[in-house]
Amino acid sequence: MNILLSSIEFTAGLVFKMGSVMFISLFGVEILMQLGLMKYLRPLGKPVAKLANLPSESALTFLTGIGSMIAAHTMAAQFYQDGKLTDRELMITGVLNTVPFHFKETLTFQLPVVLPLLGSQLCMIYIAAFWMAGLIKLGFVIAYGRIKIQKKHGQPDAFDSLECDPTDPDCIRRSFVQILTDAWNLRKKMFSRMIILLAAVTLIVQLLMNSGMMLAFEKLIRPMTSLFHLPPAVVGPVSAYILSPTVGITYMSNLLTEQSVNQFQAIVALMAGGVLMIPVTRLRRTLPRYIAIFGVKNGSAICGLTTALSMSSRIVLLAWILIFFHN
Repeated sequence: MNILLSSIEFTAGLVFKMGSVMFISLFGVEILMQLGLMKYLRPLGKPVAKLANLPSESALTFLTGIGSMIAAHTMAAQFYQDGKLTDRELMITGVLNTVPFHFKETLTFQLPVVLPLLGSQLCMIYIAAFWMAGLIKLGFVIAYGRIKIQKKHGQPDAFDSLECDPTDPDCIRRSFVQILTDAWNLRKKMFSRMIILLAAVTLIVQLLMNSGMMLAFEKLIRPMTSLFHLPPAVVGPVSAYILSPTVGITYMSNLLTEQSVNQFQAIVALMAGGVLMIPVTRLRRTLPRYIAIFGVKNGSAICGLTTALSMSSRIVLLAWILIFFHN
């Protein structure tokens, strides 16, 4: 009973938090589109989409991802629902939407959190892992798009359709209240579906986590520390890192201060822990969100791709550290 109650409590908290973000993202972006304000970002996003043979709708979502990844994903889901994106286009647009996150994190997490805790040298390596993940994703999107997606010609520009043409007799100036009403009517069904899916999938994952059926990830920690000849002291911070990177890094910072581990051991443990942390967090938090936004098939595909690409950057950087890093 305690497992069920704690799972419901976590699910309710997450649904309230993410539901609020989804609501603001979904309807906020729709309002911006209906006001025609998104058209001014055209020069920034179109070259990226063009390289990947993606339509202008993907450029719009990519630009939205600079401000909010959830907003970008909900916009992409809107375009897919409206028939403006195919399954393949939606899949790599979903990957493309995550690229800005890896560079934004430098300002929002690495510099204010990692730098004072781990110092400049380890912070730069940590930043490199995020930037590499973003570049790997961008390279994948461009390569996949050029190989698998046929470029469309003569399609209307999504930026041009963000506001109606004043010369069009059907173009009627609307009050802001009417714009709000139209946005609500257009997206209320989609919002309801997203919330129901988010709640259902999150509850299932939490029940699995709290019942101990997902402890296999944690059991990988000790063999990992032995594989890299790391001291037993790193098991604690790596375990914490898998559940919360901030807590894990703080814990590791304390060990560095006490000289229980050296810089090489600390960064190897964090990078290796990141390889384990990524699938855990994706399964626990990201997958329910993506399924809620994109549906089971597309949400699972996008989550799986982004997980694999993010893990690959950690693995590459970990190999570089083991070969070239000297404490």
